[in-house]
Amino acid sequence: MSIEISNLTKTYKVKGREITALNNISLSIKEGEFIGLLGPNGAGKTTLTKILATLVSPDHGTAFIDNINIKDSKKIRQLIGPLFGENGGRSLYYRLSIYDNLIFYSSLAGVPKKISKKRINLLLDYFELDKYRDVLVMKLSTGMKTKVLFIRTLIPNPKILLLDEPTLGFDANTSDKARKILEYFNKKFKTTIILTSHNFQEVDSLTERIVLIDKGKIIKDCAPESFKQLASKNFIDIHFSMKKFNKEIFSALISQVIGGQLVEIKRKEIAKNANIFNARIVAKKFPINETIALLNNMIVERGGKVFQLQPYQPSLKEAFLAYLNSSEKKYEENIEQKIKIRNR
Repeated sequence: MSIEISNLTKTYKVKGREITALNNISLSIKEGEFIGLLGPNGAGKTTLTKILATLVSPDHGTAFIDNINIKDSKKIRQLIGPLFGENGGRSLYYRLSIYDNLIFYSSLAGVPKKISKKRINLLLDYFELDKYRDVLVMKLSTGMKTKVLFIRTLIPNPKILLLDEPTLGFDANTSDKARKILEYFNKKFKTTIILTSHNFQEVDSLTERIVLIDKGKIIKDCAPESFKQLASKNFIDIHFSMKKFNKEIFSALISQVIGGQLVEIKRKEIAKNANIFNARIVAKKFPINETIALLNNMIVERGGKVFQLQPYQPSLKEAFLAYLNSSEKKYEENIEQKIKIRNR
């Protein structure tokens, strides 16, 4: 099912201050798309998800799911499967067992008992909770409660999944299972999925499109690969050797001599006692080609040797952090400019 969002705006009043969570957002999502919703804390991601889930009303603008206005909450809730990352599964009934919780919630979603029992059994087995089916929720670990919430969302087989940090608290094995079943629902049933997560590997591997929100506005809307390529113009990968090496001094030289930032550095296990390193650097002050030349000269002049020096495509997380750094720098420059104007 498709989602059409037009000019959504939402503000909150906090301690007498008005905060704009969403600022005139418009977005179109086709049926069967898997969307990754990214942004820093407070960007508006959860507010947008809650509006689509009919849990929050916008101040202005409209949204339609399968051509149904979200104001018609009864119809919308029959189509969606919302899941918000919870600390301790607060929306579950603690004095009921896992199985009784799932039976109860599936009945509320209108799933026939015969079908819900079959789906519950399959999902409990898949997430390795079958032997705990009769255990009270109050006795479960945080990770197990999160599994129950995840299963609860999938039982009605919703047309649209609205997932806000759905794997929060999962171990690596459970996260992998969650990714596989989301892929299955997306491909098998053409389920439209909006995923908000700070697990960048998860977003990168699952989604075909990312929407980056910052300060209540959509900043980027593209494929994850395209977003990484946009950031790649600033990233450098270098393999080099240096006899007397100190990470703090090297990082300071990167900043002072070439106007860049050291992101990561590792010693390579090629030869015993050999000071051979692999570093990743972000070009900031100068264009990447000029930064590469300055970096090469800096290492050679200090008695080092460069084996490989080239631009590289960052991970989705690195690209996202680079964007945040750039955004924060612009914010600081803007504040500094305003202070200078006021001091005149």
